[in-house]
Amino acid sequence: MPADTSGVHARRHSVRKSSGDDDLEVRRARGELSCAECRRLKLKCDKKIPCGSCVRRGCPSICPNGSLSSGQGMSRFVLADTTELHGKIQEMGQRIRQLEDALAIFQAGVSNETHPLLRPELLSIKFGPERLIAPEREKPRRDHSVDSIDALGTLTIGERGDAKYFGRSAGSETLFLAGAELEPPIDEDDDYSPLAAEIARLSSSFPFNDGFAVTERTLDLLYTYLPEQPRAWTLCETYLEHAAWSFRPLKRDEIIDDLLTPVYKLKKQRATDPTVPHSVSAHKLAVLYCLFAIGALVDLTLPPFNAEARNYHHLGRAALSSRSVFDSPEIATVQAVLLMANFHTLGGKRYTMDSAWSLTSLACKLSQTLIADRDPARWHMDPKTVQRRRNLFWELFAHEHFLSLALGRPAAIRLSYCDCEFPYDDEQTLDDKGQPRIGHHRWKIEFARDILAVVTESVLTADPPSYETILDLDRKVREKVLPEHLDVFLSPHDEHYTPFTFMKGGLLSQYRAITLLYIHRSFFAQAMLDHPANPLRSAYAPSFLAAYRCASKMIKTSLNHFERFPELCLRWWNVWTHLFSAAITVGCIVTRAPSSTMASSAFIELGLACDMFAKGAVHSRRARSGFAVLCKLRLKAFKAYSQFMSGGKLPKSEDTNYCDDELAIFGGHTRVLVSKMMSRWQIDKAGCNGKSPKQLNGTSPTASTDSAPASPMTEVHPSLVEYLSLLPPGSQVPSPPSASEGLTDSEAAARQSAFSYVTGPAHKPTTLPSLTQQFTPALCNGWTAPSTTLNGNGGVSASTNGTTTQMPPDASMFFDMYGQSFPTTDATAPLHATEDAGLMDLGMLISGESAIDEQWMSFMRDTVLTDKNSRHA
Repeated sequence: MPADTSGVHARRHSVRKSSGDDDLEVRRARGELSCAECRRLKLKCDKKIPCGSCVRRGCPSICPNGSLSSGQGMSRFVLADTTELHGKIQEMGQRIRQLEDALAIFQAGVSNETHPLLRPELLSIKFGPERLIAPEREKPRRDHSVDSIDALGTLTIGERGDAKYFGRSAGSETLFLAGAELEPPIDEDDDYSPLAAEIARLSSSFPFNDGFAVTERTLDLLYTYLPEQPRAWTLCETYLEHAAWSFRPLKRDEIIDDLLTPVYKLKKQRATDPTVPHSVSAHKLAVLYCLFAIGALVDLTLPPFNAEARNYHHLGRAALSSRSVFDSPEIATVQAVLLMANFHTLGGKRYTMDSAWSLTSLACKLSQTLIADRDPARWHMDPKTVQRRRNLFWELFAHEHFLSLALGRPAAIRLSYCDCEFPYDDEQTLDDKGQPRIGHHRWKIEFARDILAVVTESVLTADPPSYETILDLDRKVREKVLPEHLDVFLSPHDEHYTPFTFMKGGLLSQYRAITLLYIHRSFFAQAMLDHPANPLRSAYAPSFLAAYRCASKMIKTSLNHFERFPELCLRWWNVWTHLFSAAITVGCIVTRAPSSTMASSAFIELGLACDMFAKGAVHSRRARSGFAVLCKLRLKAFKAYSQFMSGGKLPKSEDTNYCDDELAIFGGHTRVLVSKMMSRWQIDKAGCNGKSPKQLNGTSPTASTDSAPASPMTEVHPSLVEYLSLLPPGSQVPSPPSASEGLTDSEAAARQSAFSYVTGPAHKPTTLPSLTQQFTPALCNGWTAPSTTLNGNGGVSASTNGTTTQMPPDASMFFDMYGQSFPTTDATAPLHATEDAGLMDLGMLISGESAIDEQWMSFMRDTVLTDKNSRHA
């Protein structure tokens, strides 16, 4: 029987066919042949990939080498209804998306790692075959995991429909507005030297006057209000000594050579010969008047917010209005508007931070009209003009970004549009080895360019930053180390001890702490809400520690400033703003986590801050507004801490009544704050009192509220250990011997790092100002605040209404850490608050859908503002 060779021939044919198929696929991929599906159906193929025929028939994924089954009935079944097929794919994709979201939420609760099924390469499966064809047309999907908090900020609505927006970094400004609701009506001194009607009209028309109706007589009238030349020199020197340490758009030589000398020379010439033309620009005269206004405002021989300063301010506005600001700006125009914005931050109750921000934004736009953001050397300007324009631009840039971050609003100048070089560093010195040392203002503008611009761009964007972004920003701030020769505090016995040198020495050290607090504050609140018994167990424990340490440093620095130059600190907005943020931070630790090892020192630091606000409230509107809020916080802190120390359970948060899902609350649900005090309309508070709305709290329903164990820091989240390992070695010091008793090696190491991070690097003890040993009573809602004193046993005693509660000895850690005793002071609070608790107590309601920083404000709502048990008759 002959051998069967059919199998051999079949295998040879299969090999030849396979080789031929490979060649066809290569040629189809090159577009040389029709695609397989068009060839099967005998259709004309345009030989594109995918071809037009396959795209029209809804099967682009099989082009060019794939084809649908041609079996009996199969073609009609597969392509019976392309719309139905795509609908099914979309339905399945939606289901996959829901399962992914549920898995992400579950995984976040049990681990800080991403689930293997949520890898980026697997997330595109739900989009169907078209995802592989045109990925550029797909918008990136926003991640709604707990790694970011989708909060837009606070939208405040006035009773007459006016609105005010504070971004996600401006929680302090929202609370300042809330505190202003508690202020009793205080009439500020309005009597100032009457100005001519024409001058008053020009001042009120700023910035929209076109200047066409201004005559030489009007300009002569402006010159008649100039102070005597000795007083003018004094005001300019006062500005340079008491204000230029923070903000310097003009240097001394420019003030003298371009403003003082030519203006008074022209005034003298016009007095003897009226035909002498006005050779000095009206806007330069405006700059001089604005300098006078700030100089009078920071003149320590005059009362704060004095009438002389307001007079010069109105004259500066009138001089600016004598010529169009928009149509014919000059460098002096930008300088005058910027100085006016600075005056608004310091000028008392009749000016707000909102007007300061608006004027700063106007100055930015005017500077872009003058191409100040482009390097002037490109236009072959003379060296003096080049240096002055560079100095003005970078001072404007730094000022605007600090203000934008404080108010949570976008900056008008972006680095991508700028190529202006830094000005010459006229403060540069040489060290002992002959190496150059950077000057104060150069380091400030470098910090603004390298750090502030990046932070503003990341924190204030429409999409909330992820926690990975937050930690990356933290790393960048810490890498921007302040040189040792700039990080100094002079003693009163130093031969160079002046307001300028002292305030300048402490300013730069606060820049990093302030920026870190802005970065971490939102996630600090989240850590407190997640784990009130031990925030170090939260995934956001790094933010908790960073925020506390920055707040503690800012309180100590502010107390140093206020102790040395109280009259000067009363007049600077940033002193009260940053101290207020720090006080809120340490106060929240006491009220929400009294079992924390930082709670005792935080309670004392809160008392120090309240004492400073009580003193400042006598003269400063900003301090009065902040003190009204801190008074309530201090009461809640005392109650929470005394309850914990007496063996009771930790304070329990109110259950939320507007949403059961915490992630939904912090991820996008919004609220509106309705304020009774907007646009500075004066409304009688007595007639506005009503029933308080239900208190709305943003606490996690799953957060533990039971009493904490004896060592609440024995468990920390792995993210904290990783974060602490990245800190500079100098920031870790040995912890006390008893800090690690009973712990495993890893737990002891983590706790030691945490303690080291909180207490800071080992260095010479910082001397705290001798402000207070006994925190004097503050009147809130008719209640006497607890007075806190150091007892003979090293502990702390807090008393109210005759009842004394013993605080633990570890509260003295704060004092031992800095080696300072605190003598008694007699600060009293000038305020009385209304009776209602909650946000109604602050003149605000919560309703509807809006854009509020849900994570911070709901935290404040529960921690600072709403305590229905705090009302007393």
